[in-house]
Amino acid sequence: MVSEILLVGTGGFIGAILRYLVSGAIPRINEIPSGTLTVNAIGSFVLAAMTFSSVEGSLRFFVSIGMLGSFTTFSTFAYESFRLLGEGESKYFLLNIVLNLTVCLVATSLTYQIIIQ
Repeated sequence: MVSEILLVGTGGFIGAILRYLVSGAIPRINEIPSGTLTVNAIGSFVLAAMTFSSVEGSLRFFVSIGMLGSFTTFSTFAYESFRLLGEGESKYFLLNIVLNLTVCLVATSLTYQIIIQ
């Protein structure tokens, strides 16, 4: 149990730093928070790759739960979408939601095609 907690914590530390670096390096496109979209798309691809490859054990705790748990961000996506709506940017609010869902599902589907098929 302690080793799993350390793996998750270490992965979380690394994932949080990577999220900070990646999302900070990618500018907004119009009003769309592209950094959040990018980390969520990358995270969807990597998590799907690990899941479809049946990765288990220490690597699963470290990457899937730890790194990707802190790298990807549903809460920031929700906040940024809500903020767009609050600023009267209804078009970008809807576009942000559609893009996040579509891009992440496409990343997962693409990973499935690569690994399973």
